[in-house]
Amino acid sequence: MKKILVPTDFSNCASAAENYAFSLAKKADAELVFLHIIITPVNWSKLNKEQEDLFPDTKKAIAEAKAKLNELIKKAKEKGILSSKLLIYNSGNTKIHEFVASEKIDLVVMGSHGQYGFKDHMLGTNTYSMLRRSKVPVVVVKEKTVKSTLKTLVVATNLREETGTSFKTIEKIAEILGVKIHMVYVNTPTYFLETNDIRHLGNEYLKEFANYSHDITVIDAFKEERGILQFAENLNADGIAVITAGKSDLMQYFSPSITENLISMTDLPVISIRK
Repeated sequence: MKKILVPTDFSNCASAAENYAFSLAKKADAELVFLHIIITPVNWSKLNKEQEDLFPDTKKAIAEAKAKLNELIKKAKEKGILSSKLLIYNSGNTKIHEFVASEKIDLVVMGSHGQYGFKDHMLGTNTYSMLRRSKVPVVVVKEKTVKSTLKTLVVATNLREETGTSFKTIEKIAEILGVKIHMVYVNTPTYFLETNDIRHLGNEYLKEFANYSHDITVIDAFKEERGILQFAENLNADGIAVITAGKSDLMQYFSPSITENLISMTDLPVISIRK
């Protein structure tokens, strides 16, 4: 893991994500890239100095954003973390995921706030978009999170071959960060399997995709989210990882909507990775 993207709108929930990213970057010896997208009424990059003066409010907002980005760079330097900044001007069409490839990003850390205010602000809308589009893992950090470090990670799995490559990615992240993985399989009435079948799936899954030995806990619950959260609470986990995909008959909690529900229901950081 070499580069971590941290989109920010300088809100309180973004600040929580920034602080969490500092911790991850320190452990992984990774570079942080702070990104701020500012909405401009015109194509700002084509304006000369005199034309910029015609938009004093925008000019002021840009100056404030530059100052805040510089503060983050300074804070990173004080912590011994390499960092850079991106200030993007746009008229509302730029999406954060566009910078993942161009900046060679390995991980994205974003903020979310409120129990159900997930998509009701600029950063929230972009977080929602990232969960559905990002080709790299996305860590969503709530404003009220009390977990500043990641030591114990719950990995929700359906033990299916289609998620194996993504599990390897999660395992690699855990290895880099020195994190202990606890796998959980939620057995619901809709996707019910007998215990022996789950054990067989688990053994075959670990044999094919895991580099380390992991325990797999089976939780019976009516809903996938409820089972995952119960297990995380009983374990006193520091975070939850979920492999997301489009709607699938394999296991519902691998859909983006279930991941979004988890984020709204817990203050724990949630790592989303698409299969």
